[in-house]
Amino acid sequence: MRLDLIAGLVAAGLLAAGLTPAGAFAAGASARFELDLVAGAARSPARIVVTQGDGALRELVLDGTRLTRVSGDGEVMVDAGKVRWRPPPDGGTLRYQVPLTHRRQGRNSAGNDAYVGDRFALFRGDDAFPVQASRRAARSAFAGELAIGLPKGWSLVTPYLPDARGRLVVRNPGGRLARPIGWVIAGDIGTRREVIAGLEVTVSAPRGLRMERLAMLGLLRWTLPELLPALGADGPGNLRYVNIVAAAEPMWLGALSAPNSIYVHAARPLISENGTSTIVHEMVHVLLADLTTPADQDWIDEGLAEYLSLRALKDSGTISPDRFAGTIADLRRWGKPVRSLRTRSSTGPVTARAVVVCHDLDGELRQASAGRETLLKLVARLLQGDETASLASLRAASARVLGRPARALSASAVPGFD
Repeated sequence: MRLDLIAGLVAAGLLAAGLTPAGAFAAGASARFELDLVAGAARSPARIVVTQGDGALRELVLDGTRLTRVSGDGEVMVDAGKVRWRPPPDGGTLRYQVPLTHRRQGRNSAGNDAYVGDRFALFRGDDAFPVQASRRAARSAFAGELAIGLPKGWSLVTPYLPDARGRLVVRNPGGRLARPIGWVIAGDIGTRREVIAGLEVTVSAPRGLRMERLAMLGLLRWTLPELLPALGADGPGNLRYVNIVAAAEPMWLGALSAPNSIYVHAARPLISENGTSTIVHEMVHVLLADLTTPADQDWIDEGLAEYLSLRALKDSGTISPDRFAGTIADLRRWGKPVRSLRTRSSTGPVTARAVVVCHDLDGELRQASAGRETLLKLVARLLQGDETASLASLRAASARVLGRPARALSASAVPGFD
């Protein structure tokens, strides 16, 4: 089967073919992350091609637990589930094969979170390029470019918009290493595109699948304007593009965000019977990608995503104030028995309790400022100041607005910390 090397999307949302030389970047070191997709294949060949002139990139460390046939220029060490590659000072190539079909692990996880089939492939960039760490010369720059070889007739959508030369230059939020990490979909796919308040959004899924692409874009047209002024292109995250990918079986019946991208199962409703929205919830996660929280305070991540998405649904008129109030009341009952919000993975009742904390804090801020201050604005300031969003920082930031400690963040309201 002929493989066409693909490097960029055309305006309609499909792709323009062509690869640039690996040395197209001038600063420090550059890496071209190359992947050859073969329909239905158990393993895919991958390469990391590094170009440098002064040995700026000293070492790359990859998770090697699923990699096979590892070889490369320079020094390659495979040990204890790690691949350590020290490229030559003038650059070189690391080669390996990787399985891209993978069952999701954990509770309630029936289904795949990565898949390569006969008609489409759906995976995250870090499934193909599991780079965990790098060691570079002091103050040296590192640039990345993604290039994927496709079966004839397939098209591709990635988390990266092409540059003027059609290259998929890797640009990740914050200070993340320039390596592919977001959701990628390829195959016989259909894509719809919209620009919403300056943010370009694409929704892609395999052709023939019942997927309400335009309805999803319509929901986001209503709700994102409630969030983007604080968190989007003009906010601290400077977000310009998000790609949403969807599929049905054998993919997991859920949703997961990644930098600049979202996966959602095609069967997930746009708005659930309880008044919440999976896609708006995950979009808030994308908008808050640069918000750092302590490892044992995942309630903040999940509480903010669920509450701010609910608030956007209400403020946009997508759900009524009565529906919003009823949802909060249901979550208050569900989360009441929780004895501690300290957790690395917030689910179910803990997230319900976290939403109520966010709701009550937002109410205090609005009441004390005649509506001028909100939880959304407070979180945006934490992002702008590159502050960690912890219980302590939320207490300090809200106290500056209120002139007193927030009742919503008291020890009884946020159990497990004092």
